[in-house]
This record gives sequence, C-alpha cells and structure tokens, in this order.
Amino acid sequence: MPAAEARLDARIFLLALGTFAIGTDVFVIAGILPAIARDLAVPVEAAGQIVTLYALTYALGSPLLAALTAPWRKERVIILALAGFAFADAVCAVAPNFLVLAVARVLAGSCAALYAPTAYALAAALAPPARRGAGLAAVALGMTSATVFGVPLGAAIGHRFGWHVTFMFGMTLAACAAMALAYWRLPALGATPAPRLRERFAPLGDRAVLLPLVANLLWSTGNYIIYTYSAVLFGARLGLDDIALLLMGYGCGGLAGSQLGGRLADRVGAVPLILGCVGVNALNMAAIDFTGGSFIGAFAALFMLAFSGWAVFPAQQTRLLALAPAHGGVVLSLISSTIYIGSASGAAIGGLLLAHAAPPALPIAAAIVVVLGIVIFATSLGRARRDEWPTGTSK
Repeated sequence: MPAAEARLDARIFLLALGTFAIGTDVFVIAGILPAIARDLAVPVEAAGQIVTLYALTYALGSPLLAALTAPWRKERVIILALAGFAFADAVCAVAPNFLVLAVARVLAGSCAALYAPTAYALAAALAPPARRGAGLAAVALGMTSATVFGVPLGAAIGHRFGWHVTFMFGMTLAACAAMALAYWRLPALGATPAPRLRERFAPLGDRAVLLPLVANLLWSTGNYIIYTYSAVLFGARLGLDDIALLLMGYGCGGLAGSQLGGRLADRVGAVPLILGCVGVNALNMAAIDFTGGSFIGAFAALFMLAFSGWAVFPAQQTRLLALAPAHGGVVLSLISSTIYIGSASGAAIGGLLLAHAAPPALPIAAAIVVVLGIVIFATSLGRARRDEWPTGTSK
C-alpha cells in the first residue's frame, strides 16, 4: 500500500475530538450526580433522570433528525451539531433549577444524536478505501478514551470547583472541536437520501434480529443501573467524596473492550464472545456487594462492567450485519439505539430502586436484568442460520 494511502487524514482525529467531548459529557454525570442533586435540592434518584432524558432523546431523535437534515450538507451539520452541543452545556453550567438543566440535557442529546452518525459518515469519506475501518475506529476511540481521560478529569473538576464548572469543561471541549473543524475545512459531502422511518425499522420484523437487539437493550440497562449511580453505590461505602480515580476503572475497561472485542470475535466467534463476556459480567454484578467494599474491588467491578459492554458491541455489529446484510446501516443505528434506551432505562430503574430500597439492591437487580437478556439472546440462536453459531462472523 502506498504511504499516502496508508495515512489517515488528520481531520479524522478532529472528528474524534468531537466524540471525545460528547463522551466526556455523557459519562461524567455519574461522578457529579450527588453534587447536582444536593445543589438543586432534588433527590439523587430524581437527578439521575437527566441521564434518562438525554439517552431517550438520543435514541429516539437519531432517526428523526437524520430524516430532517438529509437535505443539508454533512460538513455543515457536523459543525452545527457541535456548536449546539457546546451551547447546551453552557446552559447546563448556569442552570438555576432542575427543570432548566433537564431541558438543556434534551438539547445536548439531540445534538449528540445528530453529530455521531454524521461524524462516522465523514470519517469514511476522508479515509482511503483500504483504511475505512481504521478511520471509523479512530472516531470511536474518541468516545472510549473519554471514559479514561475526560471523565476522571471532569469529575475531579466538579469535586474541586463544582459541577457547574464540569459542564463548562464539556462546553470548552465541544467548542474547540467545532472551531478546529471549521478552520481545517471538511470535504464537501452533499445531501444523501435518508431511509424512510418504515425502512429503518424493517429489520425488527425478523425475530433473529429483533431478539438480539432486545437482549442488547437489557444488557445496557443492567450496566447503567450500576454505572449511573456508581457514586452512590461505591462512593458512600468507601467514604469517597470524589470517585474520579474509581471511574478510571470503567474507562480502562471500555478502552480495552473496544480494542479487543472485534479481534476476539474474529478468533473465537461472535456468539461465544458475547455469551462469555455477558455471563461473566452477570456474575460480576451479583458479587458487587462482596467485592465492592474495597477500592480495588470496586475498580475491578467497573472495569468488567465497561469491558463487557464495549467488547460485545462489535461482536453484535458483525453478527447482525451478517443476518441482515440488506439493512446494514439501519441495523447499526438500531444497535446504538438499544444502548441509549438501555442507559435511559437503567437510570430510571436505578432511581426507582433507590427511592424504595437500599443501594445494594442495584447490582442484584442489574444481574437479574442481564441474565434475562442472556436467555432471550440464547433463544434467538435457533432462529439464526445454523452455520453462524460455531464460528461467528468475521469483520
């Protein structure tokens, strides 16, 4: 391969800066949730519903926004989305009450739903044909690296200066990414016809595709029951006001899972990888009451929580793409939607549990939800092609 073709366009990494900003903003909430609740005089379980609002906005708004912005040029959409995201974070930073904060999170979720798929499309256009996979992975790396670097830094800023400043930090990241992309001009990528909503949801008519998506939603729900309230679950127990270092366990797990998941799926097969990772994570959740009593134990629990989710993600992508090759883009968007709906459901269920039970109920409920997902996923295997089970699907 010629050297010129081997190199990735530097602007792809600017797109990754945008996903880094969005990822930091999304995941840092877990570290500052008690402070938000205390300052705005709402119960922590009520404050957690800003995660629900953001996630539902992203999941449900993505197909609608894709249709609405189809006539727009994609390089303009990307800058507009980041600018809107920065504005939403600025409103969060000065929110005088919970209602204003909630509305600002809905705006942030809408902008993130517009930015992410457009960023992937632009990365594919910028990368040489032989390195499109690497270009897409570079953009995704912005999200996973946010959990390692951006989230602990944002949580530490919130602990030291207040949660308002954490949102100012997120605003600064998004604004810098928008200005950088405006300065180093993106290629002109014109309007593309968007599938109709009926076409977007057509794969849901195939139970071999539908059941794994339901399982994915349940696995995400279980993860976010714990992650959203990790400051409540681990912070109080360990006597930590600042859980920034603890959240690095989640970040390291996500980074490792995102990088190893696809490779492991190619070696052992998608189905064995999925069942292995999710099964171990269910045990991890069930044991948190015993393992989460020390910093190392809590760090390891959060590591496995993120590793499972990110390792399973590419395995699910490749498997469902093979089962519904005619609906590739739609299937990928549906997988992302299940993750965000799961995060919304997890935040909502966790909030209800905290309102009526003690924090140790959270990991038990999460384990039950994840096991239910395993059962549904196993049921789907008999409906898939028989030759797909032993070896999985290569990427």
